Amino acid sequence: MPTTVTSVTDGGRTTVADLVGAPLAIPARIIEMLQGTSVIPALLRDAGANTNGLVSFEESTPLFLGDDVATVAEFGEIPVAAGQRGLPRISIGLKDALGIRVSLEMRDENKLDQVNTQVRQLVNTMLRAEVRALRATLLNPAIPTVPAAAAWDTPTARIRHDIFAAQEIVASAKPDTGQDDDTFAFEADTVVMHGGLKPALMDNDEFLAIYKDGLAEENPAYTGTLPRTIAGMTGLTSRFWPRDRVLVTEAGTVGFWSDTRPLGVTPLYGEGGGPNGGPTESWRCDATRKRVLGVDQPKAACWITGVRSA
Repeated sequence: MPTTVTSVTDGGRTTVADLVGAPLAIPARIIEMLQGTSVIPALLRDAGANTNGLVSFEESTPLFLGDDVATVAEFGEIPVAAGQRGLPRISIGLKDALGIRVSLEMRDENKLDQVNTQVRQLVNTMLRAEVRALRATLLNPAIPTVPAAAAWDTPTARIRHDIFAAQEIVASAKPDTGQDDDTFAFEADTVVMHGGLKPALMDNDEFLAIYKDGLAEENPAYTGTLPRTIAGMTGLTSRFWPRDRVLVTEAGTVGFWSDTRPLGVTPLYGEGGGPNGGPTESWRCDATRKRVLGVDQPKAACWITGVRSA
């Protein structure tokens, strides 16, 4: 009876020969491992597809009309206000692509662990490239910054103070033109940091000070994990995030992504044609994606800089 292969890790039943004979098994596993691991959907909004790898947008478009509400007398004509426009910008899509191979030796000698290792390495490399692209996009100089009162890995760190300062900058953001009381009405709801900052938070008295009385059981120093919310915001960590800065933002507002080519992984195919994987005696699959990233409301975010001493 043939073996049913639904995953690269189907235990002892699966061999490398099974995977070569089921060309969709490895691609399905790669896509499964990549889905749900990206911070992009948690920070940016999906602006839909694009057909040519270019997206035009407007930066810092005011979120209010150009005129205020009018007081209208009975039978008076209701005025119409014009919308305000931001600065025109264009973002260009970048194609990320990488493949892995399964050799004839790996098939004949059933080197399943080597196949699994390559799959994990491909997933990690694609994820790292995605976060690097996001970091480059969010390092837009139009996004404001605030220096940490002290590095978070030092005894004098004031972590909550720094986070509140960044929240205030986001909340008080104003258009470049308009009246004194005009604001974007942003509200920071997400904080993103490198996972390596976890020990600093868990060893900081100011950060832990609120975890007493009824909150004592949630104390990170007791639970060993970071809380789901930090200063009322969703806390996210990434191992590929910058180590020296933390982002405070209103998720879904600061920017967008738009796919020219959504993530896809080809079925396993022999290289060059012919038997036994062709002249290189190998089979390969390729992961590709072409995506545009853009920041159209830079003041909906604030970087806290200098959070590490070295």
